[in-house]
Amino acid sequence: MGRTELPLLDQPGPAQVDSTIDQPGRARVEAPTEEPGRAQAEAPTEELGHAQRRSLVHLLGDTRAAIVRLLKSHGERSAPELAEDLGITDVAVRKQLAVLGREGLVTERTVRQDRGRPVARYRLTPRGDELFPHRYVEMIDDLLAFIVDDRGAAGIRSFLRWRQDRQTEAYGRVVDGDDLAERLEQLADALRAAGYEAVVTATADGYRLTQTHCAVYDVAREHPEMCAHEAAMFRRVLGDVRISRRETLANGATACVCSVTANCEG
Repeated sequence: MGRTELPLLDQPGPAQVDSTIDQPGRARVEAPTEEPGRAQAEAPTEELGHAQRRSLVHLLGDTRAAIVRLLKSHGERSAPELAEDLGITDVAVRKQLAVLGREGLVTERTVRQDRGRPVARYRLTPRGDELFPHRYVEMIDDLLAFIVDDRGAAGIRSFLRWRQDRQTEAYGRVVDGDDLAERLEQLADALRAAGYEAVVTATADGYRLTQTHCAVYDVAREHPEMCAHEAAMFRRVLGDVRISRRETLANGATACVCSVTANCEG
């Protein structure tokens, strides 16, 4: 499964949170010939490399995927160097670099030389680097397993309380609207900035906060109790509200949905 970072999550609060979440315990790059999307988690190193190439080609096309891999391998490359690596013309390379630049995957800098004209050299942006796999969730799973083995369930609860305090403080700095509708929009903005897809809609008795993408889905799928912790964190950030979360991506729904109702609105 994919690897992402551990969420900053809350421990469920008192009766204000109504949740039904279950508690768990210089080489040329060749075009691929196999289908993309094959599972990678337990594949050997060589197979991982092939799967990665398939994925890049599926996303970018053969030539742009080859350029991205070369930039990853070399760190920085000029268009003539890339053209030589790939056996194509400078013009063809520059055309593909322009596309990658517009997509925010490649950046360039001008390097002055002792002789001749300055040369543009290209490298991956942080966004381009994210095209390559990271295994953060594996480390997080190991960390959580260690906490359980070493400290038991109480250790996990203590860890989540610590994380909850940090996230509440962080979100509290940007969620400070005068009324609940404004605070919910601020919360949704902050969630989107953190990699979630979140939207707020008005309902007959309050509001609905819908998240159609979870930035930490792989972790939450293995530890679905985190969804209840997150809902409780929302309550703390939003103020005097009642939150009910009965649908989550981690439990197989198409979105995480929170119904939010104000207990009182000053």
